[in-house]
Amino acid sequence: MTIRQSLSAGIVLAALGSPLSAWADETAFEQLGRWSVTAVSNGGKFAYCSADVDNGKVQLRLATNGDTWRVGVPYYESKKKIAGYYGFGDAAEQADFKVSEEGWAFLAIDGDQLNAFRSNPSFSINLDRGLQSWKLSGAGAAIEKASACARSKGQKQAAAAASSTPGTGRDCPPAGKYRSQNSARPVTVTFFNGSKHPVEIYWIGFDGQWKKYHTLGPDKNVDQKTFATHPWVATDARGNCFREVFMPDPDGGPENNNFQVWFD
Repeated sequence: MTIRQSLSAGIVLAALGSPLSAWADETAFEQLGRWSVTAVSNGGKFAYCSADVDNGKVQLRLATNGDTWRVGVPYYESKKKIAGYYGFGDAAEQADFKVSEEGWAFLAIDGDQLNAFRSNPSFSINLDRGLQSWKLSGAGAAIEKASACARSKGQKQAAAAASSTPGTGRDCPPAGKYRSQNSARPVTVTFFNGSKHPVEIYWIGFDGQWKKYHTLGPDKNVDQKTFATHPWVATDARGNCFREVFMPDPDGGPENNNFQVWFD
């Protein structure tokens, strides 16, 4: 069976267990080069582990609860399902991605598809942010580590969960002070990292939860579609926050929505 055939045959729309709530918590499990392995819990109960990689604009997530696997990207709109394209190399298949309550557009994958991540140089998804591609170097090791994380229910670094929780670092706003209110007035903002080190860009959701959308390298920028009442926050690698909470301005020009991050 070819990769294209296995991709087509392996589409399953079921999610990994029950949907996650907006309170899903992510804890670092291990860093493998460009890949981050993360344990995700929901209400204090283990949900899944993931192998994540970033192309400088969008995060790619391979997620497993120990039994099944999904591939997904952050998804910002309120739809429950979205049609998109995905594939390895020149292959392109259409499928319906299921949107989870934690803000990801996921597609279930089978064993053949999972092996394709180990053996192919790149993978692409075309959804709301246009065509996005990720290099898969190191994916095999990250997949194995995510499997080990799921087998242990993410317990390797459970003791460090509090210190790695987004929003608990220096200069971060008090929990619950900021949250998105509605999605009535769309606006596009630009984030620019003027620091000498990578920064993380987070959206603060409707229940005050933080959701990472981008990792920006030094002197890099990214455009992000959002709405007028939706706050955004930037942190350094230690979880310390930039002093400003960014609020989009639909009535202003590009200069009002060009958010610059400067860490010493």
